[in-house]
Amino acid sequence: MKSLVVDDEPLAREGIAEYVSETPFMELVGTCKNALEASEILKEQPVDLLLLDIHMPRISGIEFLRSLSNPPMIIFTTAFREYALEGFELDVLDYLVKPISFQRFLKAANKASEQFELKQNQQNEDVTLKDDSFFIKSDGKYIRIHFDEVLFIEGFKDYVFIHTQTTRHLTLISLKNVEKLLPEQRFMRVHRSFIVALPFVEQMDGNQLKIREHVIPVSKNLREEVYQKLVGNKLWKR
Repeated sequence: MKSLVVDDEPLAREGIAEYVSETPFMELVGTCKNALEASEILKEQPVDLLLLDIHMPRISGIEFLRSLSNPPMIIFTTAFREYALEGFELDVLDYLVKPISFQRFLKAANKASEQFELKQNQQNEDVTLKDDSFFIKSDGKYIRIHFDEVLFIEGFKDYVFIHTQTTRHLTLISLKNVEKLLPEQRFMRVHRSFIVALPFVEQMDGNQLKIREHVIPVSKNLREEVYQKLVGNKLWKR
């Protein structure tokens, strides 16, 4: 469960990050001292759980959460109890008051893990894998899609659009779960919201790929890896 810690207090940030690192089912993807830093990470990579301080300068945790169109699971961390009611009205998983004991942290983390697993299981029911293809459930029907038909896959929270050579399909599954099912020699995650079929990439220009009429963004932190996978030693030189 990929987790991001956001807190303007260095000691609190380091302490919560240490708790995450000590919890076997959690993976620390980063720490941030403000909402702007967190926003950049959320654009670049998938995050399942945000451990978010409320009382921060410039943009509070509550304001930041309200600004997100597609928020991950949220656990608020704060020294102020008076924000609890407003926090729960925003449908957060839990509300931890500092100083936070590891026992209390683990209780909240287990709650997040249960919800995460429930969502994963529900999504996996809508996709069935075969040797050279997979079935998806779309509009109440099961549709076979061959791997060599797929141009790219675009994620929208708990759904994906699968763009093929002739059409596109919407199905209930996260992009992260789709990534696990695809053959890695043919497909690559290039952005938190996009997986591309490598044989169909016609052009790489900076932080963008071109697949037919589509322009696909590439995350800055993945750019070199994408370049090596696409070009590598295939570049002809004079």
